[in-house]
Amino acid sequence: MKSRVLPVCLTILLTGGALFAQFSGDVIGIHDLGPGSKSPITGARPDFCNYCHASHSGLNLGLWNQTLTRQSYTVYHSDTEKNRGTQPMLGDGSNLCLSCHDGTVAVGAVNWFDSGFGRPGSHGPQILNPRTAGLQGLSTGHGAGNIAILSGVHPVAMPYPYGGVGSTYNGTTTGANFIANQWQTPPLGNIRLYMQNGVNSVILGWNGAAASPAAASGLQGNAGIECSSCHDPHNKITVDGYFLVGMGTGSGSTYLCNMCHMKY
Repeated sequence: MKSRVLPVCLTILLTGGALFAQFSGDVIGIHDLGPGSKSPITGARPDFCNYCHASHSGLNLGLWNQTLTRQSYTVYHSDTEKNRGTQPMLGDGSNLCLSCHDGTVAVGAVNWFDSGFGRPGSHGPQILNPRTAGLQGLSTGHGAGNIAILSGVHPVAMPYPYGGVGSTYNGTTTGANFIANQWQTPPLGNIRLYMQNGVNSVILGWNGAAASPAAASGLQGNAGIECSSCHDPHNKITVDGYFLVGMGTGSGSTYLCNMCHMKY
């Protein structure tokens, strides 16, 4: 029996090594903050995953490492809007993106272990110092203090009228006068939809037509959109600039706006 087990183990180890060796080059675009990357902000640490994630003692969703923003925003509003803009949920969805992108938290202000960054309490031995490991070598001019105004961008953390009916998401319900036949069900391309499974907690309800043809149970009436509905932060399915999952220009079904809005 032992003579059979050993070759199998060796095969697994060798295969794993081969797969690991293939992991090289530019795999996440300008979200790679390591030395020599294309990002306008770079740090000294080459392990680029750790600028956003921590393999141990990260925050609950995605082992999140960056200090969370607690900024209240001026959100988008118009006289014809049926979905009123809302504040992103702390610690989930768009709040993670905004913890780097709203300008109120310095990029690289990470949450490693007992640092005190991001959440209270003790989370195991402090083996990395964020003040030296996370911020060392960061380019200047990208710190905190910018005014967080979202009134000029597409609203996020809000309901999506899935299946021809309104939704309740993040404490907001779709307005009664929305036009059902102007919303794609399901969204086209790789647009993602989310649904809540608790306070400040969401799960993936629709992973894009190409990736997951079956919607999660209960999505109708509970669908919502986040930053990652239209952006892929890991740069795997992007087709245009800014990590977009659809084309930023053009027309027809490959144009990002038309993937949700039926305007053609």
